[in-house]
Amino acid sequence: MSYAIRNTIILLVTLLIFAGAAFAYIKFVQEAEIEKLTTELSSLEQDLTEKTNISNQYPPLLERYNLAKDIILGYDKTMYKANNPDDVYDYLSEINEGNLELFYDFTFEDSVAQDLYGIINSTVKGTSTYSDFITFINKIENSQLLNKIEQVNLNPVPSTSDFDVNEYISFSLELKSYYQKEELATNASESERFRVNPDVSVFNPFKPLILNEVPENIDNLVNVESSRLLGFTSARVFLVDQNGDTKILRPGDKVYLGYLDSIDTNNREVIFDLNKGGIKELFTLKVER
Repeated sequence: MSYAIRNTIILLVTLLIFAGAAFAYIKFVQEAEIEKLTTELSSLEQDLTEKTNISNQYPPLLERYNLAKDIILGYDKTMYKANNPDDVYDYLSEINEGNLELFYDFTFEDSVAQDLYGIINSTVKGTSTYSDFITFINKIENSQLLNKIEQVNLNPVPSTSDFDVNEYISFSLELKSYYQKEELATNASESERFRVNPDVSVFNPFKPLILNEVPENIDNLVNVESSRLLGFTSARVFLVDQNGDTKILRPGDKVYLGYLDSIDTNNREVIFDLNKGGIKELFTLKVER
């Protein structure tokens, strides 16, 4: 065999070895690496898509967050500082202070904890005039601390009770009082701890439109039907009441069963607006000659 043929064979064998090694490297190493990189690329593309979606959602979410934050900071309500039923009882006692004719029993039921807040559940039962009960509810719902009222039941007081059946009612309600588990900043002012909505009606639907008998004159007001008119000016009325005492009245002043409505100087008479147990009546007094 010539030297040239031998070298050619050696070169071909060498090339075949290199080609086989290259094929094996590509087949068993690079293809596996390509498959791995393709999987990683797919995962990265999916991750990029998710992050792009999150990025696209960020501006409206930020806007909603800022809006919610402004609402919270501008809210005129706060929550109780701790899970303590005594705080609720003390708050109701503060609301009931003053001239409210309202008598009640407070019973703590249980408390329910949420993530950022909790609820103290309690029951309030008692007796009150209808108007004062509505004022009591009005204050609870509109004042600073966050309370919700449910399951309100109202009934006229029994005729055997010591209360006036035309003025008083018995009531019961479920009270949910919210307390905070984390500090919540608001703009609620301590000076506005108690508030009422002045537009709430206190008309008593349980009271008959016409009573069987008129209320007694327990405050010893002027009984104009038993009084004598002495004289008057454009702004004042002088009369002798049922007790023989001289009284001076101005328009709007209360009398028994009503008030002084007007002074008619032209006809030389004064007019009283009376409510006789639901029957409205204008009563006139003239100077006796």
